[in-house]
Amino acid sequence: MSAIRWYLVMLSLVVLSARLPAEVDGAIPFPKTLDAAAITVDRLDSVLDYALLVGNGDVNALVYTDRGQLKLNLTKNDVWDARLDARRDPPLPTLAIVKKWAFDRGATTVDNGSVILDEGVRWEGPDSYHAHPYPCPRICARLTLGQGPAEPNWIRIRAEGAKNEWEYRDGVGVMSIEGKEDASNGFAYGPLQISTADYPELHVKLSGTENAQFYVDVMRTDGKGVFGTGWQQTPADSTVRTFQLPKDTLVGQVILYTWTEDGKLAQNRFEEVSLVGGDGKVTIDLEPKPEPTSPARLDIRRAVARVEGNDEGIPEATIRVLADRNVILIDQASAGKLEAASSPDLPAPEQGQPQPDVQTIVQHIPGDPGWEGMTFAVALCIRSDRTAVAIVTSREAAEPEAAAVQLAADTLAASPADLVKNHEVVWDRFWSKSGLELGDPVLQSMWYRNLYFLRCVVRPGAISPGLFAGLVSDGPAWHGDYHTNYNIQSTYWSVYSSNHPELSEPYDRLIVDYLPRARWLCEQLFGFDGAYIPHVLFAYEPPPEACEGATRRQYIHHVWGWTLGVAAFSAQPVWWHYKYEPSREFLEEVAYPVVRDIATFQANFIKQCEKTADGKVVLGPTVSPEHWGWTKQFERNRNGAFCLGMFRYVFQAAIEGAQTLGRDADLVSRWKEATALLPDYPLSGDEPTVVVDVEGAPPIQYNISVPATPVFPGDVVTFWSPAAQKQLFARTIEQLRFNGNNAAIMLAVSRARLSMPETLPWVREELTSRLRPNGTLTLNRNEPQYRFNDFGHYTEQFAAPMAINDLLLQSVADLVRVFPAWPLDQPARFHQLRAQGGFLVSAACENGSVGPVQVESTAGGRLRLESPWPEIQIVGTDGSLIPLKPDSKSIVELDTQVGQTLEFHRREIAP
Repeated sequence: MSAIRWYLVMLSLVVLSARLPAEVDGAIPFPKTLDAAAITVDRLDSVLDYALLVGNGDVNALVYTDRGQLKLNLTKNDVWDARLDARRDPPLPTLAIVKKWAFDRGATTVDNGSVILDEGVRWEGPDSYHAHPYPCPRICARLTLGQGPAEPNWIRIRAEGAKNEWEYRDGVGVMSIEGKEDASNGFAYGPLQISTADYPELHVKLSGTENAQFYVDVMRTDGKGVFGTGWQQTPADSTVRTFQLPKDTLVGQVILYTWTEDGKLAQNRFEEVSLVGGDGKVTIDLEPKPEPTSPARLDIRRAVARVEGNDEGIPEATIRVLADRNVILIDQASAGKLEAASSPDLPAPEQGQPQPDVQTIVQHIPGDPGWEGMTFAVALCIRSDRTAVAIVTSREAAEPEAAAVQLAADTLAASPADLVKNHEVVWDRFWSKSGLELGDPVLQSMWYRNLYFLRCVVRPGAISPGLFAGLVSDGPAWHGDYHTNYNIQSTYWSVYSSNHPELSEPYDRLIVDYLPRARWLCEQLFGFDGAYIPHVLFAYEPPPEACEGATRRQYIHHVWGWTLGVAAFSAQPVWWHYKYEPSREFLEEVAYPVVRDIATFQANFIKQCEKTADGKVVLGPTVSPEHWGWTKQFERNRNGAFCLGMFRYVFQAAIEGAQTLGRDADLVSRWKEATALLPDYPLSGDEPTVVVDVEGAPPIQYNISVPATPVFPGDVVTFWSPAAQKQLFARTIEQLRFNGNNAAIMLAVSRARLSMPETLPWVREELTSRLRPNGTLTLNRNEPQYRFNDFGHYTEQFAAPMAINDLLLQSVADLVRVFPAWPLDQPARFHQLRAQGGFLVSAACENGSVGPVQVESTAGGRLRLESPWPEIQIVGTDGSLIPLKPDSKSIVELDTQVGQTLEFHRREIAP
């Protein structure tokens, strides 16, 4: 069976299961703990902190209030603007070019996509990544519920200080910031409808402290900036500054920023902000008003959000994104209004004339020479007090608008009770697969909530989400793309041990679809066979033979695109899918081709590396993920811990895959030889030594926890490794400093994998410090000084359940460990967490001891279990208890049959 056929079969099964109103496969394991994880907010007036996420794995929405209106940002996973302006990109950074950078003249420089290619030769940016917001996912529409008009008001949009305030004192708006050097905050006023044809000047009257600067942004009604003052020193005495605005622009909001140069209290005192013209002026009201909002509750068990509403125009509403169709179903008494998410780099949307019961938006996204473009339609239909909103793309229907209207109308014609029942059956089936109950209610709720969030944006057959769940703007940060040097893998980590391996299908398909281009890119960059996956991918990347130009529409960053271990890291979730849900067919058609081709690239790369006196290679040139960049003479571009760990990981995977399938013996020999040539991990020069990210570097503050990656995600340094290596990595992890951005989950799992002391309180502190009121996790700590990069709801943080699972169950190296990092004096129960080998494990602990352990074998094969007791016994087929003899490492091994359930007990030995 071909890989394409495999996915067609999988997709047909997914579609069939979504349509069948079948009963739940099994009962929800801990229904009370699931119900307790419901999310309640007392307000909705922040799309980041309070918005509620609803979705069905393809269509999703963020529910929030904005200036007194109830709004939904509507998105669909396959709505991508996949254009790539390849004519702006420099030549591909081949191995020959990269070697010249170091040995001819030192490191290359990259600034806004500009690249120094050779001595005196510069490729001027911006490149395709920096020139446009696309490639990126797009908001489909915004839905406003209720009849009340949006009242202009001030909202905070940036808060980088420990103190970020806007106060109104004696007719003056006072902006204050304190706590961090070179930090700024920002407050926006709108919505407005002011034409610069009538009011062409901006007047700002202000004074402030000597350490303060100010900046004013003027935005169009579509949210795009049209004028900025730049940072200017704040005058000590009251002064009027005048600025000319672009002609014939409709101003939608004005944004004021304040900067503290030294981190001490800085203030801007705005006496007047106005737009001035021949007929007078429009003065901005500097007094912030309390914003009407509403409490709301998200029942994650049933996937339904309920907004209480108020007497100030926000309606009461019950909102579901139906699990069996791409429709948002809303029960509410007032009509809604669709608003197109227009963007200046897209053609104007076609918005149908509003009718009493139907509204439509049709948006065409242009193509490019390698991508045909797409069209999507959003249709809103109203019947009595119910609203249905459907989203259909040209990937699904030749006439998206007609199909969307029909889908919404058919939904309203169906029985409301049946719609809700079928919706809840899907979610009941999801929750029946696994569950847990912990003595820590915060982590317990976090586990359920993040699985819910993940299921809202991921389902088999859909396009994978990128960096964000839902969108807060039409120009998502980092293009909302697939970053493979950490982010996109993390999105899927929880699905395996949480017993939802089916949810990894969109990721598998992303990598399999990219594989032809990865093979071509390997040949182009390195001149040999294999597959190479860079650190940025986009949706709908066409095969290179369908593209024009020297780069064949291939974007690759000239620095971070050369983190060689990223190719192996990209294969990790695909290989995990096979390990956690073993299938020879999946191995043969999906997993093995991926690891085989990447392992082949690695072996070929090692073959051309220099060797040291001990016969080991110098693995390079390469770049530590998001540290150092290119350095002169490649001083810090050799033997990176991340690349060494991931190279070993994929070599092991490819060898296991080939031997399981009984093929490619010659490749297995090559991979073993290449593995033997890899050097040890780089160490610091100080005693006691720790692992560092690259050879010759000191320990630094890391973004990605590179020195710990051989433990996780590399899975090659484990609890079962030699004692000296375990101690080295435990010491490294204990002393590792990170900036808080991209390593909380990685370090949590790394600590758990080595059963380091106090791992549970460390995990609790790191995760809860990122907790928003709406249950989502910020990228960094949820404190004002860390939220400068808070651009949305990061899907990578949906890996939180894995960090919790690894406290309870691990199976790295195919060895099952129960409660490996959970204190046994704290109560915990879990049901059907999944281990490598396809084993479903259930267990409980309390008062310092572990109760019976139940293991169900879904794939047969050999079970290797670390006994959680000094003596262990198993329940026989006749119900008797049969003693087992563990080996010197307390491991018992048994062969299992598909569908067999084993139950292990503590064996008491008489004194």
